[in-house]
Amino acid sequence: MIELQPQEATMNVSPTSLISTLGTEPQVVTLALQALLRNQSLPDEVVVIHSTPDSSPIAAALARLAEAFANEVRALPWEGRYCTVEIREGPRPVYDMLTPDDFNAVMSCLYRVVRDRKAQGYRIHLNLAGGRKLMTIAAMTVAQLLFDDTDHLWYLQSAPELVASRQLFADNPDQATLIAVPLLRWSPTPPILTDVALTQDPMMALARQHEQMLRRKRRFLQETLTPAEREVVELLIRTGATDAELAARLHKSRYTVSRQLESVYAKLRQFLDMREDIRVDRATLIVQFRDVL
Repeated sequence: MIELQPQEATMNVSPTSLISTLGTEPQVVTLALQALLRNQSLPDEVVVIHSTPDSSPIAAALARLAEAFANEVRALPWEGRYCTVEIREGPRPVYDMLTPDDFNAVMSCLYRVVRDRKAQGYRIHLNLAGGRKLMTIAAMTVAQLLFDDTDHLWYLQSAPELVASRQLFADNPDQATLIAVPLLRWSPTPPILTDVALTQDPMMALARQHEQMLRRKRRFLQETLTPAEREVVELLIRTGATDAELAARLHKSRYTVSRQLESVYAKLRQFLDMREDIRVDRATLIVQFRDVL
């Protein structure tokens, strides 16, 4: 993990949004904002994602945040916009993360908030520290779908004494640190340039991403491999046969089959952009293409 390092202040070329999930502890929001400001990253808005505030802890957390953003936050100084977004499943309130429907509601809410801001040109700082673990999982999934190289996924690491104190702001900068969460995006193309950005349902977006990957794999089989290589690969994936068994079924020599597979492995390494020190073999081939044939 990489700690957020101080950087020189620069003029934002596009607006920036700090989006934070919230459980019952409001300090995860204010400490994340304080850490960003300390490192000269000035969000234009703070958006808090929360479940239905029927319980006193969540309602109290929201009330404390509202008061803080009306008073103490302005002294940091920060003059951006503060807003909250309640997670709902259609008209149904979401009180906790207990069912698949609750998870879908969380992911849909996060997806909509991030997608809408990306469409407006915002750069995103997404803070994972607040709320249930399912909220964290949903946020990471949304980031994989929608983030590009200008966006950041953070986890807030706070000192135990700061957490216990429930202070909204750290007296010592070392007490609260934003840790950058490495993110492997599902598509090398910026999402805003694809039809994912037009998709309102995150589950449909996931399905489209999967279909895009399947199309890439089919093109690899059809356009990158020779007909002879493709014949060997298709039989291998369907049967898991050894080189000798493949040779017998295809009426080829074992040497020919082995040479063809070595050529396929080299092409597959390039297709997957894998390092030379990582082994690419028949198991890699089967795992990558068993969902295509």
